[in-house]
Amino acid sequence: VEAAEVEAEAEVKAAEAEVAEVQVVFDEEEKEPPATSAPSETAAASALHERPPEHASLKTPRQAYVEEVCAGRIDGTAAGAAALLLPAAAALDEAEIERLLCECEALYRADQFLLAMRRLLALEALASQAGLQPPLRERDDIRVSTILRTEAELESQLNMIASDEWRRVAHRASRPSGGSARSSCKQYDLDTYVQELPGGRMAVKVVGVVPRSIECVLAPLLQPELYGSWIPGIKAALQVCRASNFRRFIHIKALTVPIPFLAPRHAVLTGYGDILSATSVMCYIRSIDPSSLPDEPARVAAAALTSDSSVAIDITGGFLFEVLSPNETRVSSTMQLDPKLKLLPPRAIDWFMKHVAANLIPMYDKMASKFEPDGQHAHLM
Repeated sequence: VEAAEVEAEAEVKAAEAEVAEVQVVFDEEEKEPPATSAPSETAAASALHERPPEHASLKTPRQAYVEEVCAGRIDGTAAGAAALLLPAAAALDEAEIERLLCECEALYRADQFLLAMRRLLALEALASQAGLQPPLRERDDIRVSTILRTEAELESQLNMIASDEWRRVAHRASRPSGGSARSSCKQYDLDTYVQELPGGRMAVKVVGVVPRSIECVLAPLLQPELYGSWIPGIKAALQVCRASNFRRFIHIKALTVPIPFLAPRHAVLTGYGDILSATSVMCYIRSIDPSSLPDEPARVAAAALTSDSSVAIDITGGFLFEVLSPNETRVSSTMQLDPKLKLLPPRAIDWFMKHVAANLIPMYDKMASKFEPDGQHAHLM
């Protein structure tokens, strides 16, 4: 009997040990895998950070839009780019308008002038649909008025260049001066046009093909100190203020006209430009009152460059640059000038402007050649 009890007790213990082993295996299977089998939160965050940037629509709106445009991941010239990430009219309120106005201002300060204007116009249309009053352009907001000025400047200048009301008055084929052997044997056409304006004055437009890359053609405009060496009628120029990389304020002195008792002429210009498409760039120039310069040092500098007897002239105009090939750029320029010469009839001034403008393209070509890799000003590129 005792032997049987001992044997039964041994069997029970063996059974309990077997159950314990099964439970251990079960518990191991239920446990989570060790930390080494999956990346930690830090490693995952690092992997996401190293991943290439996604499209702006997958990011936080507003700030991401400006960031993506400035980085070139959103093409601001593409159709519909101005309306990307804008809310529906039903979701628009004053707080949302304020955030979007800040975004338009950021685009403007980043030299995205046309995109800032088109986005503001899209926002204005949404605000109108939402019934928000007063309309954006009627509000006392310096951001709105500054951005919408682009509509009256770049857009109107582009429309004027493209107008079919121009009358061609001269045509000539010239050989470009300077430059490489490649371009020295190539001819380009130069056309001069006039258009009658209200009041009897004439606007002048010149169109020509410069055998240079668009980078070399744009470079002279970004060097105001060189204007006197290639722009007809300008004796000297100096940049007095730089609001951004492509928006500048420049003081110019006009060439002295050999007329007795005629005071010297000057102007303070504001100039800026923007990309119209993948193959074209637009620049705008106009004279301003020196008191409207953005800061006191600029106003002091402009005053120091201007003599008491000098007379301020009015200038409005611009340039359209179009890529025809990697080594050819069409340049179209319009200019309206009021030299404040009461002793000369308007027709005499227009005749003078027409002949001066005809020299712009050849002189532009000569200066652009100096920005080529082997040119005198290549180091300024």
